[in-house]
Amino acid sequence: MPLSADTSLDLVALQPNDTKAFIRFPWQVYGHDRQWVPPLIMERKAFLNPRKNPFFQHAQVQLFLVRRHGRVVGRIAAVINAAHDHYHQERAGFFGLFECLPDAAAAAALLAAAQGWVRECGATFLRGPVNLSTNELDCGLLVEGFDSPPVFQSAHTPPYYVPLIEACGFTKCKDLLAFSRSAQEPLAPALLQGMARLQAQRNIRIRTVNMRDFKAEVARITAIYNDAWSDNWGFVPITGAEAQHLAQALKLAVIPDLTLLAEIDGEPVGCFVALPDLNEALRHAHGRLTPWSVMRLLYQRRHSDTARVAMLGVKKRYRRFGIDLMLYAESWHQGQKHGLTRGEMAWILEDNRVMIRTLELIGAQPYKRYRLYQKNFA
Repeated sequence: MPLSADTSLDLVALQPNDTKAFIRFPWQVYGHDRQWVPPLIMERKAFLNPRKNPFFQHAQVQLFLVRRHGRVVGRIAAVINAAHDHYHQERAGFFGLFECLPDAAAAAALLAAAQGWVRECGATFLRGPVNLSTNELDCGLLVEGFDSPPVFQSAHTPPYYVPLIEACGFTKCKDLLAFSRSAQEPLAPALLQGMARLQAQRNIRIRTVNMRDFKAEVARITAIYNDAWSDNWGFVPITGAEAQHLAQALKLAVIPDLTLLAEIDGEPVGCFVALPDLNEALRHAHGRLTPWSVMRLLYQRRHSDTARVAMLGVKKRYRRFGIDLMLYAESWHQGQKHGLTRGEMAWILEDNRVMIRTLELIGAQPYKRYRLYQKNFA
């Protein structure tokens, strides 16, 4: 349908089975960006398919495209997440998967469409980009750290998105930080000695994940996640079906030595999940899985010198035991065996002082910043 006085723009609300142009559009935005990592088309199709992605069991999603003179120039997803509203007792609207050419009118049309749709669903504000949930790893708009390439499953957006979104009345809601640390620098001996003493005193066992019991291990990690993150801003409990779906999508990237569980008397109380950086292989895949691209991914999995710490959590009642540092210490030892030279820890809420302090203790430094924006409705 036409948008305002600019008759060269047309907005299209897509049907769930009509996502081809939506998925392919980012190639127009990032075609000349050497840092961009194309998504796998088959994975994106499954991600946006309500029959395959269990996120849709508690959420509604509307996809929009905007065309200028018949050519796609932007896209956006509008989201109502009933699980978020139930947990936080609010009426939230989200936008995500936002991509746009440097076209202010097109960006305004997309954000207006998302705003209108979530308002019709009863939302009192619009927040994003969230793709499609805060349980995903690639939340936020990149606002600092454009000089380094994204690590596996990290968001990467062009600098001009910031003025496009802010011009539409959106203001900062929350920043998410990515930290980096050299894996070649040993941890402080005093820290390691202190962790070893605590571990022995508390009878804490740190073990690697059992891939032959993968489904049950995912359930254990899910229980830790839903406890450890429950007080965090923006947290939404992840369902068992969602966790298993996400784990299966990432299973190819899992290295057992870098996926750790902490146990006390047999009870899983903490978890650590690091994924090797597969982005170099994914760049060469150009969005498609072929026998050759699968071989590249498997090679990169074994030979990547960088890992992303995607999850570190300890159940609330065990937080004063130093288990987070024990997990980091064990991951450092395991990382040496795999030839890692760098680790990224992301994402971390900007006001999560406990986690930031923990990262500072092991010598990590912030190097990227992602931003969530919000617009409240009058």
